[in-house]
Amino acid sequence: MTEIEKLDRIAIDVRSHKLLKLLLNENPELEKILRNSKNETEVVVGVREWIENSLKDREDAFRFYHARHSTRELFDKLEWGDYAIIRLLDYIDHAGNEYADLNLRGEIAVSNPLRLMWLAVNKGTGGAKPDFFMDMIMLFRQLRGESKQQTFSADRVNSWMDRYPAGLDPRIVHVREENKQRIIGILMEHIDLGEVQSTRYFFEPNLSKEQKLEKMQRWWEDYRFHLRFAVRSPELLNKMLDHSLDPDTMKLLKDAEVAGIPFFVNPYYLSLLHVRVPYFAVGADLAIRHYILYSKQLVKEFGNIVAWEKEDQVEPGNPMLPDGCCLKGITSIAVIRKWPF
Repeated sequence: MTEIEKLDRIAIDVRSHKLLKLLLNENPELEKILRNSKNETEVVVGVREWIENSLKDREDAFRFYHARHSTRELFDKLEWGDYAIIRLLDYIDHAGNEYADLNLRGEIAVSNPLRLMWLAVNKGTGGAKPDFFMDMIMLFRQLRGESKQQTFSADRVNSWMDRYPAGLDPRIVHVREENKQRIIGILMEHIDLGEVQSTRYFFEPNLSKEQKLEKMQRWWEDYRFHLRFAVRSPELLNKMLDHSLDPDTMKLLKDAEVAGIPFFVNPYYLSLLHVRVPYFAVGADLAIRHYILYSKQLVKEFGNIVAWEKEDQVEPGNPMLPDGCCLKGITSIAVIRKWPF
């Protein structure tokens, strides 16, 4: 028995049944097609005939979908309901196509939403989740013209953005400056102790603390300084962040280290993270924090992650990456996201 055949036998859960019932109640013609079809082929044919006959007045949707080269002019004529027609036609024309699912390490996935609905109606199987049925409910509401495309004014969007402080907010600038000075102090200590040596960045004998700080401030503006003093271990990262990382995060970073995931974060990036989260900026650094700190999923899948876009895929043993970038020894796209330059 193939994996696909096994999936076909998986029963849908209670919530899926409830959503399926709602879908059928709202679309009696669809229910009729699903119940009267003996197999998935008949479902595909039935849905195609239904759409082409009952919605033939929606010429713009069919013209756009069947155009050999869809133009902007054709696209601009489309209405909200036309997108649903196009989506269903695409499902029909590609029903049964198999794809290597790069999210599942290349396992074969079959694209056939109509088949999933047919299995659910006639056998109560197919393994489709509640989210799938909710998506189908919204798709057919869009098809019937019962849902409207949401558009928002610039003022509304700006009001949402104003909920969170921007990087130029004086309060955020102040917090990041404090972070910068803390990191500079730690780096200065490492240089003094000889733990980090550089022919470019060093202190001459007999310099005062103020003179050293002045040098550090100048070096901070040099990108080479950030490359040279990039953090490469969980322990140093935690020290740079004033030991604010919780035990679970540290364990995850240790697991990543054991897994062989390279760690490389420059001091400037670290200065953008909030060590003591201010009341006015809760969650404001999450985008950068998620970029720097590994997730459990990334650690688990390290070495098996590949890019969806062909032009971004890396060949094992080939050090040349897209756009002329060369990182020898890297065999996983997962690594690339950690390099700040």
